[in-house]
Amino acid sequence: MTTRLLLPLLLLTLPGAGTHAQTKGLPDAVPRVAVVRSPAWASPPKLVVGIVVDQMRADHLLRFWDNFGEGGFKRLVGQGACLRDAHYPYAQTNTGPGHASIYTGTTPSDHGIVANDMYFRARKALVNCVQDDAVTGVGGGGPRSRRSPVNLYASTLADELERRTEGRSRTIGVAMKDRGAILPIGRTGDAAYWFFGQADGAFGTSTWYMDSLPQWMRDFNARGLVQEHLRGTWAPLLPRARYHSALPDDNPYEQPLPGTTTPTLPVDLARAFANSNGDMEVLLRTPGSLAITTALALAAVEGEGLGQDAVPDLLAVSYSATDELGHEMGVRALELEDMYLRLDRELERLLQELDRRVGVGAYTLFLTADHAAVDVPAFLADRRASAGYVDAGALVDSVQARLTERYGPGRWVLRRVKEQLFLNDSLIQARGLEPMKVQRTAADAVRLFPGVAEAHATADLLRGSLPSERAAMVLRGLMPERSGDVCIVLRPGHLLSRGGAPQRGTDHGTPWTYDTHVPLLFFGKGIRPGEVLRRVPITDIAPTIAMLLGTALPDACSGQPVPEVLAP
Repeated sequence: MTTRLLLPLLLLTLPGAGTHAQTKGLPDAVPRVAVVRSPAWASPPKLVVGIVVDQMRADHLLRFWDNFGEGGFKRLVGQGACLRDAHYPYAQTNTGPGHASIYTGTTPSDHGIVANDMYFRARKALVNCVQDDAVTGVGGGGPRSRRSPVNLYASTLADELERRTEGRSRTIGVAMKDRGAILPIGRTGDAAYWFFGQADGAFGTSTWYMDSLPQWMRDFNARGLVQEHLRGTWAPLLPRARYHSALPDDNPYEQPLPGTTTPTLPVDLARAFANSNGDMEVLLRTPGSLAITTALALAAVEGEGLGQDAVPDLLAVSYSATDELGHEMGVRALELEDMYLRLDRELERLLQELDRRVGVGAYTLFLTADHAAVDVPAFLADRRASAGYVDAGALVDSVQARLTERYGPGRWVLRRVKEQLFLNDSLIQARGLEPMKVQRTAADAVRLFPGVAEAHATADLLRGSLPSERAAMVLRGLMPERSGDVCIVLRPGHLLSRGGAPQRGTDHGTPWTYDTHVPLLFFGKGIRPGEVLRRVPITDIAPTIAMLLGTALPDACSGQPVPEVLAP
């Protein structure tokens, strides 16, 4: 790479020996001497590593602390900055929106990733947030191969770093999930690599980035790590008494893994894989997924030469297994704690290799989560907490009945996507009705349904009718062409469910603190160690890192740098 242009030096004047100057009307000026100080951005970290743990609650760090080793989470907290009260400032707390918000420094209303699966009104189609039928897979095929950042409207840290260095930086995203690898790297970053989910165990990318895999990626696939981690046994790392779950391992709040009959450890992975007819979901919910992700991250560091010269690079790593398992078993399962203990070991391995390959004090790392999760509502309700389930089908039927009563027969509710209802625009227009009034009628019907805290007509939210802070959080997650007509907020501790479905496992996607409150750690070059206890929105990550890198802020960034974590 070419030598960078020298940045201007800053001249600071400090008291000291030197010539005296006479100022009219004032006594002799304080003696001054010119001191040269290099600004922080003149020597940025060689590499920024962003780690996103899928579905990690802030209290997981506290609950599992005594079982962590010294080189993973404890090293990050002890030698870095720990922000204890970091939150998402919007309601739609899901994986796609979370990854996009971390790296753009703004909310879904501006970056456009409003859900994992978005209903596009103009196309009348439900589309994965990184789906792109104009591209094809590179390195493999299948439904997860046709992916790109085409639906992302705002620039990310990776985009801005590429612009700052005239394309000389290397910006790479890796994850099991496609959206976890793609969205952090933005539309102009170098590459994203993810698991295609096919029987051959291949990781790949798409023609958005390249036409053929680099040799290091082909070598990685040839190692057969997926097949390796589908053999052997998943057994607890520690004696049972050391774990923090008061529940028995076999309990009614957890869903068994694919290919198993009980939600318990140990798991014979080969048997589970065979019993599930080769379903790769077995891998995604087990610790092997974590180990493979770390291995892929390190292969990218080696293969791309990340952090090997003065031009800063960026590596985005997303650990997906914690979310895949959490959905099935909830936040208090023995299996989930064991997964975090293994993640702690993976972090230690990653840090040790970064120390060796990039250099201690030469890189900056941050760790956070894309969302958290609620306790299993059935578990809470059995302990007399305010919690439960809302039958999604019955709720939609009640809205349909109210609109039919008011406006006549017809299919008024076209679709429900998570906590949003999409109404039939064509029918509303054909009947000559005012859309806002129909939305309000529907919202009124939702509001009367048991288990609902709030319901808002989107038209009212877009016009600034914000009766609560939660309504403002809903608004920050809305984009009219991709969002519903009625937005629902359930009461705390409640989840939508399908009638007759097992009341096991957990979910997320609300404005309540159990979904918004996530860990946030900064570590390494340019970071001042210590604790920050004030409320910090997750959108502050991108501008904080931008200050270290000397880049422009991402173009829709609404966050602010966190001064407490930046070294003077």
